[in-house]
Amino acid sequence: MPFVVELYFDPSAEEHIYGAWKAIDEAGISDSMPKGGYRPHISLGVCDHLETDSLAQELSTFTAEVAPFRLLFPNIGIFSTSEGVVFLGVTVTEQLLNVHTRFHEIFKKHAQEQREYYTVGNWTPHCTLAFGLSEHQIAEAVTVCRHIDLPVSTEVKEIGVVNVSPAGCQTLYSCDLNPQKE
Repeated sequence: MPFVVELYFDPSAEEHIYGAWKAIDEAGISDSMPKGGYRPHISLGVCDHLETDSLAQELSTFTAEVAPFRLLFPNIGIFSTSEGVVFLGVTVTEQLLNVHTRFHEIFKKHAQEQREYYTVGNWTPHCTLAFGLSEHQIAEAVTVCRHIDLPVSTEVKEIGVVNVSPAGCQTLYSCDLNPQKE
């Protein structure tokens, strides 16, 4: 059961992404995101084992030092791997990369068996729209997603830690970014 640390968005962007998940579900392609209990997010780090209590303390200190920041999702993408993922691509900013790098300085002290895709230098930031898709379903999902009104703009406001199992996603805790730092 992997642990995931996620960036969360403002309510307007979340509603926009929930709408995309609903459209993919209603087209009969996949209900992987809504059924799994996920919240729209960008994953910062993923690992198989996590010292959650010690990370919570450091994450609270970290988020107190990070101001909310803007992100833009201008495109739809796919990962051509066995996971079958369709996603919203993120315009990579210096601030996003800085948050990711600083976060991993903390994460590596508490996480074991990190997923390489999410480490500094290997990370492709994205917001998953559906996963577990066959090649045919990927094509169908992209067709549905072409009707999403892009770009989606958001403010990143929060960082959360979740535990993912076959039954779905369970939020362990979250921390708001510090609006006083803006």
